[in-house]
Amino acid sequence: MLVLLFSIVAMGAASQEIHFSQFYANPLSINPANTAWYDGNLRVNAMYRTQWRAIDSKPFQTVSLSMEKQFQYYDFSYGFGVCAIRDESGYVGLINDKVLLSGAFALNVNGHNLSGGIQTGLVYKTTNISHYTYNNQFDLGGESVFNRNFENGEQENGRLFHLAINAGVLWDKQLTSDFIAKAGFCIFNINTPYESFYGVELEDSEQPLRVAIQGGGKYTMSAKVTLQPNILLMRQEKATEMLVGGNADYALKKDMAVYGGALFRYGFSKNYDAIVWIIGAKYKRFNIGASYDVNFSSLHEATNYRGAFEVSLTYLTPSWKSSKFRISCERF
Repeated sequence: MLVLLFSIVAMGAASQEIHFSQFYANPLSINPANTAWYDGNLRVNAMYRTQWRAIDSKPFQTVSLSMEKQFQYYDFSYGFGVCAIRDESGYVGLINDKVLLSGAFALNVNGHNLSGGIQTGLVYKTTNISHYTYNNQFDLGGESVFNRNFENGEQENGRLFHLAINAGVLWDKQLTSDFIAKAGFCIFNINTPYESFYGVELEDSEQPLRVAIQGGGKYTMSAKVTLQPNILLMRQEKATEMLVGGNADYALKKDMAVYGGALFRYGFSKNYDAIVWIIGAKYKRFNIGASYDVNFSSLHEATNYRGAFEVSLTYLTPSWKSSKFRISCERF
């Protein structure tokens, strides 16, 4: 039973996109418009996620590293960034490597902060074909259902690469003295590349568009308590995912705070997946967060409700934006 469940998960992982529970802490993986969207000069982010260790001794693992640089030009800001991600899907050894370059331009229009960005780079995937099972290896009279000593009848070509193009926009506005609202929209795989380990451009091997809608904000309850709601909606063909929840920050003293919160993950068709518990701390320019996904999907019989552990670390250098401004003066 466990082998069957794990096989279903592995097949789904072959086509699913990389994602994090702390999506707000990995801005370049959600929307390239985030490249110029922060109060600082240089932003560096690292994330690590491990999942499904309860099912197999070799869990799914994802590592992400990113760096962004912001520039100021009068009332405008623009930025450039690079993001490298590696995702490895358990026993079958499906490895998904991405190196993405992004750029964004941000401005303020009548109190509305707007940003638009584009992202492009290379995606490289490899897999270990010997770890899969095939119809040709079905052994009715053997000790196990599949016999790996039988020829699988497949070509030994377990790698592919293609170009990825993503684009998105962001908006935020100070709606009241206490609340700032934020929303974003991004489209991934604009070029709809083909993904085939055998180099065959069939309709079924075309990577479909993925749409991500992000929402959130910041609500200042008091000098010490701040609420930060977050929501993420994603859709790729018939696959859907929603993360909704938020964090509460508590300031211990100047330049030091702790936070905690929760997110619920489920599909649009009431497909409940997990609840994510989050804790973290902020100290000066550092922000470290940790989260754990408690699995509630039909897979919980195999996982015993154990899901994923994730940790994020972000460092932000102070802004170089000048506090001086120019006043025109007529001369006589």
